[in-house]
Amino acid sequence: IGTSATHMEWFYGPKGLRFSEVGCRPAGVGAWDLYAAGNDVDLFTEWARAIVHGDVHASLSRQYAAGMVALRPTGDGHIQGYSGVEEMQQRYGEWVIDAHLPGAGTATQAVEAGYMANAYVRLKHPDFDVLRGMLNDVGETITVHAG
Repeated sequence: IGTSATHMEWFYGPKGLRFSEVGCRPAGVGAWDLYAAGNDVDLFTEWARAIVHGDVHASLSRQYAAGMVALRPTGDGHIQGYSGVEEMQQRYGEWVIDAHLPGAGTATQAVEAGYMANAYVRLKHPDFDVLRGMLNDVGETITVHAG
Protein backbone atom coordinates (compact mmCIF):
# COMPACT_ATOMS: atom_id res chain seq x y z
CA ILE A 1 0.00 0.00 0.00
CA GLY A 2 1.77 3.10 -1.19
CA THR A 3 -0.54 6.10 -0.91
CA SER A 4 -3.67 4.93 0.85
CA ALA A 5 -4.71 5.77 4.37
CA THR A 6 -5.50 2.64 6.36
CA HIS A 7 -7.16 1.90 9.65
CA MET A 8 -7.61 -0.79 12.25
CA GLU A 9 -10.70 -1.25 14.40
CA TRP A 10 -10.47 -2.81 17.82
CA PHE A 11 -12.62 -3.10 20.89
CA TYR A 12 -11.76 -3.69 24.50
CA GLY A 13 -14.25 -5.48 26.71
CA PRO A 14 -14.56 -8.06 29.47
CA LYS A 15 -12.83 -10.66 27.30
CA GLY A 16 -9.93 -8.34 26.51
CA LEU A 17 -8.75 -6.76 23.30
CA ARG A 18 -10.43 -7.84 20.05
CA PHE A 19 -9.57 -6.73 16.54
CA SER A 20 -12.49 -6.53 14.14
CA GLU A 21 -11.05 -5.02 10.97
CA VAL A 22 -7.85 -3.98 9.28
CA GLY A 23 -9.00 -1.78 6.42
CA CYS A 24 -7.04 -0.68 3.37
CA ARG A 25 -9.05 2.52 3.20
CA PRO A 26 -9.47 5.59 5.37
CA ALA A 27 -11.44 5.03 8.53
CA GLY A 28 -15.05 6.15 8.30
CA VAL A 29 -17.59 7.80 10.59
CA GLY A 30 -15.52 10.81 11.61
CA ALA A 31 -12.40 8.95 12.73
CA TRP A 32 -10.16 11.37 10.86
CA ASP A 33 -11.67 14.18 12.93
CA LEU A 34 -10.45 12.33 16.03
CA TYR A 35 -6.98 11.85 14.54
CA ALA A 36 -6.84 15.56 13.72
CA ALA A 37 -7.97 16.64 17.20
CA GLY A 38 -5.56 14.25 18.89
CA ASN A 39 -2.63 15.52 16.87
CA ASP A 40 -3.39 19.25 16.57
CA VAL A 41 -3.31 19.06 12.77
CA ASP A 42 -5.62 19.68 9.82
CA LEU A 43 -5.41 16.11 8.61
CA PHE A 44 -7.51 16.70 5.50
CA THR A 45 -5.18 19.45 4.26
CA GLU A 46 -2.08 17.40 5.03
CA TRP A 47 -3.54 14.36 3.26
CA ALA A 48 -4.24 16.49 0.18
CA ARG A 49 -0.67 17.86 0.28
CA ALA A 50 0.72 14.34 0.54
CA ILE A 51 -1.26 13.11 -2.44
CA VAL A 52 -0.83 16.19 -4.65
CA HIS A 53 2.69 17.34 -3.73
CA GLY A 54 4.22 14.26 -2.15
CA ASP A 55 5.04 15.93 1.16
CA VAL A 56 3.42 17.28 4.31
CA HIS A 57 4.05 20.50 6.21
CA ALA A 58 2.77 19.54 9.64
CA SER A 59 4.03 17.02 12.11
CA LEU A 60 1.74 15.05 14.39
CA SER A 61 1.89 16.23 18.00
CA ARG A 62 0.52 12.98 19.44
CA GLN A 63 -0.41 15.22 22.35
CA TYR A 64 -3.84 13.72 22.95
CA ALA A 65 -5.71 10.47 22.93
CA ALA A 66 -9.11 11.03 21.32
CA GLY A 67 -12.28 8.99 21.32
CA MET A 68 -16.02 8.97 20.83
CA VAL A 69 -18.93 7.59 22.81
CA ALA A 70 -22.11 6.81 20.88
CA LEU A 71 -25.31 7.48 22.80
CA ARG A 72 -28.29 5.26 22.01
CA PRO A 73 -31.78 6.60 22.74
CA THR A 74 -33.88 4.95 25.44
CA GLY A 75 -36.36 3.83 22.79
CA ASP A 76 -37.45 4.15 19.19
CA GLY A 77 -39.52 7.09 18.01
CA HIS A 78 -38.48 10.68 18.53
CA ILE A 79 -35.91 12.31 20.78
CA GLN A 80 -37.64 13.94 23.72
CA GLY A 81 -34.59 15.47 25.37
CA TYR A 82 -31.40 14.73 27.27
CA SER A 83 -30.27 14.43 30.84
CA GLY A 84 -26.70 14.68 32.07
CA VAL A 85 -25.38 17.00 29.36
CA GLU A 86 -24.74 19.92 31.73
CA GLU A 87 -23.05 17.60 34.21
CA MET A 88 -20.81 16.21 31.46
CA GLN A 89 -19.96 19.72 30.26
CA GLN A 90 -19.03 20.81 33.79
CA ARG A 91 -16.76 17.80 34.27
CA TYR A 92 -15.10 17.63 30.88
CA GLY A 93 -15.86 20.84 28.98
CA GLU A 94 -12.24 21.67 28.18
CA TRP A 95 -11.74 18.18 26.72
CA VAL A 96 -14.89 18.04 24.57
CA ILE A 97 -14.02 18.10 20.86
CA ASP A 98 -17.65 18.24 19.81
CA ALA A 99 -21.02 16.67 20.43
CA HIS A 100 -23.91 15.73 18.17
CA LEU A 101 -27.12 16.01 20.17
CA PRO A 102 -30.11 16.26 17.80
CA GLY A 103 -32.97 18.39 19.04
CA ALA A 104 -36.23 17.26 20.56
CA GLY A 105 -38.59 15.91 17.94
CA THR A 106 -35.83 14.40 15.80
CA ALA A 107 -36.66 10.86 14.72
CA THR A 108 -34.41 8.20 16.21
CA GLN A 109 -32.36 6.06 13.85
CA ALA A 110 -32.09 2.27 13.88
CA VAL A 111 -28.87 0.62 15.04
CA GLU A 112 -28.20 -0.30 11.41
CA ALA A 113 -27.73 3.41 10.62
CA GLY A 114 -24.39 3.32 12.45
CA TYR A 115 -23.10 4.33 15.80
CA MET A 116 -23.02 8.04 14.94
CA ALA A 117 -26.65 8.03 13.73
CA ASN A 118 -28.29 9.37 16.87
CA ALA A 119 -26.11 11.20 19.37
CA TYR A 120 -22.44 11.17 20.29
CA VAL A 121 -19.75 13.04 22.19
CA ARG A 122 -16.09 13.18 21.15
CA LEU A 123 -13.37 13.91 23.71
CA LYS A 124 -9.61 14.23 23.92
CA HIS A 125 -7.14 14.10 26.81
CA PRO A 126 -3.36 13.81 27.16
CA ASP A 127 -3.69 10.57 29.16
CA PHE A 128 -5.26 7.56 27.39
CA ASP A 129 -6.45 5.90 30.60
CA VAL A 130 -8.05 9.13 31.81
CA LEU A 131 -9.77 9.49 28.43
CA ARG A 132 -11.15 5.95 28.66
CA GLY A 133 -12.62 6.78 32.05
CA MET A 134 -14.08 10.03 30.75
CA LEU A 135 -15.71 8.31 27.77
CA ASN A 136 -17.17 5.65 30.04
CA ASP A 137 -18.49 8.30 32.43
CA VAL A 138 -20.07 10.29 29.60
CA GLY A 139 -21.81 7.12 28.39
CA GLU A 140 -23.18 6.53 31.88
CA THR A 141 -24.06 10.18 32.56
CA ILE A 142 -25.89 11.31 29.43
CA THR A 143 -29.26 9.77 28.62
CA VAL A 144 -31.00 10.33 25.29
CA HIS A 145 -34.69 10.20 26.18
CA ALA A 146 -36.86 9.00 23.32
CA GLY A 147 -40.10 7.25 22.65
